[in-house]
Amino acid sequence: QALEALIRRTLSQVQATTNATTADARLVLGNPHQVCPASLVQDPVLEPVDKVVWLVIWQHGQAAGNNSAFPSYNTIARQANIASSATVSRAIALLRATRWLSVCARVSDDGGRFRGNVNALHDQPLPFADAMHLDPDYLTFVNAARQHHHARVRKVAHAVLASIDDDSKAEVDVLAPVPASAQRCEGVREAGPRHCFSFT
Repeated sequence: QALEALIRRTLSQVQATTNATTADARLVLGNPHQVCPASLVQDPVLEPVDKVVWLVIWQHGQAAGNNSAFPSYNTIARQANIASSATVSRAIALLRATRWLSVCARVSDDGGRFRGNVNALHDQPLPFADAMHLDPDYLTFVNAARQHHHARVRKVAHAVLASIDDDSKAEVDVLAPVPASAQRCEGVREAGPRHCFSFT
């Protein structure tokens, strides 16, 4: 309930701004870090550029607090020393597919025009049940990502959906809550089932 109230408050704050340009908002859900989470470094799916994009987004809000503007793709590219905003876009798509980032809500102005998203950044990948709660369009996004213009995004999207399908066929309750302690243990395990991280 507190999280949903925070998302609603963030929506209201963005909608109340006088600047009519498109702008995303950013929430950080997790503990603040001065160093990056070990699970990010060890993530078996993300490439270094994806991890650096996560770090830039995380650090962008440290001075302003957890509830702040989401950095623009150009800002991320500049701070991460990435040549193009297309690479940033691909990395953000991968972070969302692997559940390091969630799109919690869309921001519209009084006329219904899209102004941006409320994005949540996580200090570890969300279990599937939590992702579905925070990011109601998550499965729609992953399904659409199978047609993404970048091959890595397509490959990860297929793997995510296949892992969910495999769990369902094995009669694993994919929407069952996962204790935080079990998720932390899974994050450092090198082999075996990986229900939080979705796939190896």
